[in-house]
Amino acid sequence: MDKYRIVIADDHEIFREGLKSLVEKDTRMRIVGEAKDGEELLETLKKVRCDVVVVDLSMPNLDGMSAIKVIKTKYSWIKILVLTMQKDHEHFKHAMTHGASGYLLKDDAYEQFIKAVCAICKGKEFVSPSVQTLLSERFIRALDDFEHPSLDILTKREQQVLKLVASGWPNKNIASKLKISIRTVETHRNNFSNKLGIKNTASLVKYAISKGLV
Repeated sequence: MDKYRIVIADDHEIFREGLKSLVEKDTRMRIVGEAKDGEELLETLKKVRCDVVVVDLSMPNLDGMSAIKVIKTKYSWIKILVLTMQKDHEHFKHAMTHGASGYLLKDDAYEQFIKAVCAICKGKEFVSPSVQTLLSERFIRALDDFEHPSLDILTKREQQVLKLVASGWPNKNIASKLKISIRTVETHRNNFSNKLGIKNTASLVKYAISKGLV
């Protein structure tokens, strides 16, 4: 079987050397080129054929994200493995939507690099375990937001009353502060409870806190 041909782009020579030492121990792959920035990476790809580009997102002259876009336009067959310190959702989403097949954190590189390269060469996607955890937590939070409607469905007055209720104000004090009747306060409470599908005060307080009202 032909070896997977890899080009590494990272502005830290020590890190490139570390990856090369990992690859040299595996009979399934070999390094065919390396670059210290995005511009050098694109020049290297004009000279060599490769199956995988390993690219850092933070590089001088031309950053990794910009390089990914060019590579997927000119060399659509090349698989791209992002190797980065960035583990936030925005960097991950941007890289994957613009053509990366894998997203590997540098903290995980020693244990996961070979596995990541093999996975994307077989047409699969690879994501660092710690990033998977981050995405799972974000998904769960999104479900919570979905289950509890946005504040936008409440009128401004209903939001005012909800904020005061969540802050522990009794109806008569709310009425006095907002210069409305107690009956009107009760009506607002009934209305936003029905809109939100939340009936008890404790849950209303929790909702208000989650939305930043208190």
